[in-house]
Amino acid sequence: KNHCCPVPGCMKRFKRLEHLKRHTKTHTLERPFVCTNSGCNKRFSRSDNLSQHIKTHQR
Repeated sequence: KNHCCPVPGCMKRFKRLEHLKRHTKTHTLERPFVCTNSGCNKRFSRSDNLSQHIKTHQR
């Protein structure tokens, strides 16, 4: 595994650079994807997590 998380104490390693980039958002608390359902302002760091969440409103 060649890609290491640069955050001190994290120690996570990834084979793919895009997985490291995805992981680093957990440290920055960056959550640009917002649920637009009325009354629900949940935010997500990944669009696929938002898509999964939106399905909970459709049940």
